[in-house]
Amino acid sequence: MSAHSPLVAWETVFNDTPRDPYIPDIVWVEGERIDRRTDPEGWTRAVRADIPLVTQMDDGVEGGDLIPTSSASMPSLVRYMLEQLDARPDHDVLELGTGTGWTTALLATALTKGIVTTVEVDTVVAIAARRALTGRSYATPTTVIGDGLEGYEPGAPYDLVLSTMAVRHIPYAWVEQSAPGGVILTPWGTAYNNSGLLRLVVDRDGTASGRFVGNAAFMYARSQRRAFDGRRFVGDVIKDPSKGRSRHTTTDPRRLREEHADFAIGLAVPDVEQRVFFGSGESAGESTSWYTDGESWASVDHVPGADSFRVTEGGPCDLWASIEGAYRAWRARGEPPREQHGITVTPDGQWAWHDGPRGRTDCGPMSR
Repeated sequence: MSAHSPLVAWETVFNDTPRDPYIPDIVWVEGERIDRRTDPEGWTRAVRADIPLVTQMDDGVEGGDLIPTSSASMPSLVRYMLEQLDARPDHDVLELGTGTGWTTALLATALTKGIVTTVEVDTVVAIAARRALTGRSYATPTTVIGDGLEGYEPGAPYDLVLSTMAVRHIPYAWVEQSAPGGVILTPWGTAYNNSGLLRLVVDRDGTASGRFVGNAAFMYARSQRRAFDGRRFVGDVIKDPSKGRSRHTTTDPRRLREEHADFAIGLAVPDVEQRVFFGSGESAGESTSWYTDGESWASVDHVPGADSFRVTEGGPCDLWASIEGAYRAWRARGEPPREQHGITVTPDGQWAWHDGPRGRTDCGPMSR
């Protein structure tokens, strides 16, 4: 890795590498299915717009629940992520989550003196991307079918590791396979909140540490997907809400859903899932927030104009007390934004911090 070569000029790279050739014939935009073969103009508008495109449903299995499982991110976000790498043309990069191959193509166009290796867990997706990446003006990247959480040791060490899938736990393999001073960039989240873009720098001591650099909600790696399907959340986990313990709180549950509060609470209670159901008609403006860790659960009702809010709980733990406590602790720290938090990864696991890893303020246990 040379510190003397110039940084990549991403504007030129994007101009030279449109995403059209990498997008499949069928995409979904906000749930609407668009088929290039029957609506070429609609397909072209969608592909050239600065919007995300769903490119696979239900892991490619027919007759599923139409849950998005692969996508092409909005171009402005892709560019922002690539800019965070501080990439130079002679860098070697490992991309995790090939998807359509467009980001891979951008990397291959930019890293003219480096090597691009990309890993995709879905065989069908990987083959399609490999086909789209072959025969272009850049050197064909190495496309590996495998689990990106394991990295790809044969190509190590890498100057850059870019994940296009969200993770809850940073695989230590990514750190091991990075050169000292290397950058790891990945979407990161908890069961509670999935919105962090994390930038780590690898140290010579075999650890990696860094701050969140933005908001990026990506699909989780398949083996780290959240445990609960939103449509079955209450029925499967919360067997009988009528039998819960009831009390009231003066904490407005809406405040907990604000962007930076929501993120910070997730650091403190990383294994808690949340769902919000909103009223309609005569109940418009009302909402119920549900939380569970798989054993305990809590719900909080919001009614417009109320000064206190009903809390109902069940299970062995006082879950709302933990969530409310995390919210109050965040406020006591001065309501720091997402970008004042970070993660440190060691061979033994990972931990979250606020305001710098040396002045460590634990935000919750995060072992791998």
